[in-house]
Amino acid sequence: MKNFLGLGHIQNTFKALKQRIQAGRQSDPLRPDGYSQSLYSLTLSTVAISLLSLALPVMTLQVYDRILPNPGTGTLPVLITGVCLAVVLEAVLRICRGYVIGRSSAAYEHRMACAAMQRVLNADFSKMGSYGIGEHLHRMSAVAKLKDFYNGFAVTVYIELALLPVLFGLIVYIGGVLVVVPSVILAVFAAVSLQKGFALRSALKNRELADDKRFNFLIESLEGVHTLKAFALEKFFERRYEVLEEASTVANYDVTQTNSSIFNTGAIFSHIMVAAVVSFGAVLVLQGGLTTGGLIACLLLSGRIMQPIQKLLVLWARYQDYKLARKHLEELMATPQKVIQERVTTTDILPDGRLKIENLDFTYQSEEEPILRNINLDMKRGDVTLISGGHGSGKTTLLKLIVGIYPPSTGEIFVDGENVNTFRAEELVRHVGYIRSTPLIFRGTIRDNITCFGQTAEKQAREVAALLGVDKDVAKLPSGFDTFLNGNSTDVITPGLKQRIALVRVLATKPRIILFDNADRSLDKEGYSMIYSLLARLKGKASMILISDDLNIRSLADSQYILQDGFLVEDVQEVKKGNVRAYKELRL
Repeated sequence: MKNFLGLGHIQNTFKALKQRIQAGRQSDPLRPDGYSQSLYSLTLSTVAISLLSLALPVMTLQVYDRILPNPGTGTLPVLITGVCLAVVLEAVLRICRGYVIGRSSAAYEHRMACAAMQRVLNADFSKMGSYGIGEHLHRMSAVAKLKDFYNGFAVTVYIELALLPVLFGLIVYIGGVLVVVPSVILAVFAAVSLQKGFALRSALKNRELADDKRFNFLIESLEGVHTLKAFALEKFFERRYEVLEEASTVANYDVTQTNSSIFNTGAIFSHIMVAAVVSFGAVLVLQGGLTTGGLIACLLLSGRIMQPIQKLLVLWARYQDYKLARKHLEELMATPQKVIQERVTTTDILPDGRLKIENLDFTYQSEEEPILRNINLDMKRGDVTLISGGHGSGKTTLLKLIVGIYPPSTGEIFVDGENVNTFRAEELVRHVGYIRSTPLIFRGTIRDNITCFGQTAEKQAREVAALLGVDKDVAKLPSGFDTFLNGNSTDVITPGLKQRIALVRVLATKPRIILFDNADRSLDKEGYSMIYSLLARLKGKASMILISDDLNIRSLADSQYILQDGFLVEDVQEVKKGNVRAYKELRL
């Protein structure tokens, strides 16, 4: 009887599923650390629900074949009581299982989103590739599409499918040859669903491509909205967005239509199943090969067979979207990571202002030729160096290498005697301060921005803010340092004040090496005077690398270098622009 009902097959399936789950936990890159599922409780509850659902067909069989022909017995109240208990218990188990799956979904989405964000923040930006902001947002949003395959819902569907042999075994036991009807219908239904699943995958892929183009265009347009308005390009960009929106809408329509077709197919086959079982069962009843109670029981069991099949259909539809989302997230999780090397010394490194670059080469992943070649530079505390060069010569790239944003392709950078790749990010900001040409304001209050959201002592930040006159300008705002900033052009403060707030954030950690990258361009007259005065006061106390076109700031430099053709050479009058031979001689 055990083999007849398929219980041996179910036991083997559970063992194989357990082994597969354990292997998947160890090898799946999309399973975040610390995340676990209640697989055993889900398995036991699903098995119990499936077995309890057999109570109604069994009771129907007993009522029609045994109790109604013998109405004098007292079996009916016992059967009703037992079935009611089974139904209540089944309902309770379904509610509990739904709660477990929902909580597991939320836990997976939270941990996976945090893990994906960590991969982005710790990325080696020189090897990330040229992806638009919309593409990165799309990759992050893929997390929500994976949770149905990691929260236990898929496991419950697989278990219910594994229990189908029990249902078929009961139909064979009760109805005999009637089992052929649901078997044939399920086979046809599976073939049709498979074909529609491939159509859905194609429609989802087209939607992904259309949405990526639209998101990238939308974000880029919003970032440059002032430029668009200045050149009166609003109508032109509206027409371009309409074309992209039309393609996205058509793609979404195709996905919706295909999804509806799949679910409608499930409903149609469910009705076909009922009609076919009733028709063929009635023939068997008339021929004496099946009792009325057996026909009703087989009809109920056939309906139970369709339930896991319909769930599988839902899972199959989601699986098409899951495959595309998983591909996006795997690409994100495969982002090359910045490697922090092990430091030889174990004591804390005090900021001193020493910088040494040895035989530095750097090449972007998307380029073949190095942008920097054999860079050598040695600075002691208090040295001020000016670096000049044409647009795209690599000046900003060199500063990003010094501040640790990019790792060198070859060569080494030493900050205060230690390799820059051995510093943690929160440690390096106390040694090197990078002042960008365009101010970066984070979404938050002014206090959040100058203190790095509480990472820097507010007292230190207020001291630097006073030196740059930020406190006076902020005092004029209604909310003072609690004024909320969005980090875009809608903020109520001027670009000059934004730049000084960014300067406060950098200098509040009191770095001994300051990298100044044309940070005077967006300043007003008063702000420029304050920053120039501050740089002049820092001369001799902190090492500085200046990149600026302003003659006053350039005059602070003790030494000057030119960056051209990837080589950093001392700026002497004998060296003319384009004379690579003279550069090489000086370098040697």
